[in-house]
Order: sequence, then structure tokens, then C-alpha cells
Amino acid sequence: MEAEGGAKRRREVENRILEKVGQIISEIKSAKHVDQLICSLHSLALLLFPLDSSLILPTLDQRFKEQILSAKIPSAKERKEWWQAFYRGRGAPFPTFARVLLLDAVSDWLACFPVSAKKLVYDVFFVNGLATEVVQALVPFLQYNGNGSVADVNAVQSNTERLLVLCLLENDGVLQIAKEFGSSQLYEDFSNVQLQPLASRVAQIVASIPDKAQPKAPALLSSQQITFQLLHGAQERDKNLSDEESTSYNFELDGILLFTGETFSRICRRGASEVLLGELVSHVLGHIRSFLSSSIDSVMADLLESDSGSQFWLKIMGAIKDPYAVERISEQLLRQLSIEHTTDTEAYWILWILFNRIFNNQPAVRSLFLDKFLLWKIFPLCCLRWIIQFAVFECPPVSNSLTKGRETHGLLDTTQHLMAVWSRQEFVQSAPMEQQAYVTAAIGLCMERISKEELDNSKDLMHLILQGLDWRALLI
Repeated sequence: MEAEGGAKRRREVENRILEKVGQIISEIKSAKHVDQLICSLHSLALLLFPLDSSLILPTLDQRFKEQILSAKIPSAKERKEWWQAFYRGRGAPFPTFARVLLLDAVSDWLACFPVSAKKLVYDVFFVNGLATEVVQALVPFLQYNGNGSVADVNAVQSNTERLLVLCLLENDGVLQIAKEFGSSQLYEDFSNVQLQPLASRVAQIVASIPDKAQPKAPALLSSQQITFQLLHGAQERDKNLSDEESTSYNFELDGILLFTGETFSRICRRGASEVLLGELVSHVLGHIRSFLSSSIDSVMADLLESDSGSQFWLKIMGAIKDPYAVERISEQLLRQLSIEHTTDTEAYWILWILFNRIFNNQPAVRSLFLDKFLLWKIFPLCCLRWIIQFAVFECPPVSNSLTKGRETHGLLDTTQHLMAVWSRQEFVQSAPMEQQAYVTAAIGLCMERISKEELDNSKDLMHLILQGLDWRALLI
């Protein structure tokens, strides 16, 4: 009975908010004076948000002041119900209302709004709204072209940019979107699988903002700012996590990761992986250095696994489902680390915290490191060392020199695989010399850690070495 009563109450509120919004839209379209419009918007905003109405009183005529002062203020519980119905209810009216605010109100009235009124009864619908819905409503208007409307195109576009800066950047709206996907209150009946299409759609919209913004748009509307906010916000949330919150935070972190992974994939697809990695390297390098300054390699892995502040980094690459994005991030990460003059130890632990889980669990990622990065890409020598240390030796370096783990089976298999390609006639005859030199260096780094006994017991390796030398001798 209680559940039925709650559902009935929600339907009542949803019907009332639809009726109220319809009334306000009619008043906007028929308004003859800016104060009339401000009062109409105030009557709706008061139902949704806690407002200090006294801030707009000095700007209004006396007859409109009385209307503001006589407005009934709902309770916090009632306001929450109205807010939910406005942004998330059945047939939620926010998208329709936002369109009216972005077109009709902008073209006819917004320039006449006093600053206090603009903030209190106009911006508030976007700044204090449900961020996932707000961004879907705003971004299409970045490229508004009029479509035969009498609306001022330039005014619409510039106002949309202003609102996006306010909502997504100055008020951490990008991070708020990520948190909304992890909110048990907003999406309590949804699994990650069910949320995936929405997260993908919203991520695509957010990642498209830099491309859709006008050439003179604020610099804040950039992939760099979007990336920074997601990384910085997630890190801060990790650091502030208490033991009591850990269970609920797992749900929240899954939501943050879901949206962040989708957003990073979209940024890569839009050709901004270098921008993304510039921010990512800065954050993860600082995190690893903070551990290396007070830890030793033998317990480093356990410390990172158990550290609540490392959970985002341990899981973020697993949240990126797009193979293209994973490859681009991996490649750009290695190149960026070489530019940063990262030490071998730092590079190993950065690769470990980001890729260890998916390297062990996803054959495609394992192949990326052991095949594509060793045979078909050409990295600086330091990057090649890092790839081999992480993916082949699978242990941290000692004193920044290459070391191998206890298990040598993987080392021998990888060396034999590299040698099989290196010794082929077609590779010797057609592969660029730079590629051949790169593969030769990879083989050399691996061979340095193979003992004479292991080499003697592997007849295939010796055979392949001689075969490769023979083919090269024929070309001299």
C-alpha cells in the first residue's frame, strides 16, 4: 500500500509540474514586460530550488515585488519531489522548457534581465539541474542555425556557451555527470549494462563540445578541461574516502568509471588523445611518485591494490571498452612518459597500475603489448625497455636496470615469437630498416636475460638466429 501511495503521489506531482510548466511557457510567449517574465520564472524556480528571493526585489517594480513576496515557499521534501518530476519524471518537461529558455527568452528578454535575476531565475534551471539532462539540452544549441526561426542565432550560441561554462566547468558539471551515473538515488533500479547506452550518449555529447563550440568560444570548453575535471575529481574523491563509505563508494566509483571510460573513448575517437594523455600522465605520475617516495618495490603492488586512493587508477582502463581508444591511450602514454623523462621504475608502476588487470584478463590487450608494440610499432628505446619490463619480464626493475621475474616461460615464448618474425625472408627483404633495428633491439633486450642453459635447451631459438643471419648475409 505504501508503494502504491508513493507512486500515486509521484503521478500527481508529475501532472502538476507539467501543468505549471505549460502555464509558464504561455506567460513567456505573451509577456509584455521583463518584470512579468522574471516573476513567472521565479514562481517555477521557487518550486524546484531554495531561493533567496530578496536578491531580485530591488530590480522590480512595486506591483511585481508583491507577487514575489506573496509566493508560497514549498518544504524541502516538496521541493525534492518537484525537482525529480521536472528533470526525471514521466514525460519530464525540462527539455521542452529548456528549449523555450534558450530560444524565446534569449531572443526577446534575456538581455534586459538584471544580473541578479538572470542568475536566480534563469541560470538556476541549468546550473542546479540534473547535469545529465542539462548537457543534453544545451549542447545542440552550440550549433543552432535558426532553422527559419526569428531567434538571434549569435545570441543563442553565445548564451549556450556561457551556460556550459557555468554548468559544466565552473560548477564541476562534468564530474557531477559522472557522479550521477553512480548515484543510488537517481539510478537505483539500473545496472551498469542498462546505464551503458545513456552513458555512451552523454559522453559523446560532452566530448563533442570542443568541436561544436565557436572559434572564439571560451578556452574552458576544451577536451583538456573536461579531462582534468574528471581525473582531478575522481582523485579527490578517492583521497577523501573513509572506511565507512567504502561500500557505497564502490557503487559510486562504478558510475564514475562508466562515464569516464566512455568520455575518454570519445575524446580519443575525436583525435584528442594527446590532450587526454597530457592530463592523465600528470595525474598518475604524481600518484605513483607519492608511493615510490615511501615504499619499496617488493610491497608496492600490495600497497596499490589495498589503497583506496588508487582504485580509480586500477580500474580506469578496464572501463574503456573501445579497443581503438585503449591502443591510442597505451601508445600515447608511452610516448608522453618518454618526454617527461620518466625513470624505468616510475614507468613500470604506471603501466602496472593502469594495465596490469586488463593485461592479465584481456587477450587483446596482452597481444597489443607483446605483439603490436614489439613488432609493428616503433617506440623510443626507453619505451621499448618499459614494454619488455612490464609485459615480458612482468616484474619491477631493480635499480632502474632490466630484470626478469621468476618465471622464464613467457620470456622464452616472446623471444621465440620475435625471432620467428625477425628471421623470415619477407621481413628481412621488405621491412624498413628502422623496423628491423627496433625488433632486433627488442630481441637483444630479451636475450640479455636468457641464460646459456636456457638458450641451449631451446633449439628453435638457435635455429632462428642462424636463419635470420643467413638471410641478411645474402643481402650484403
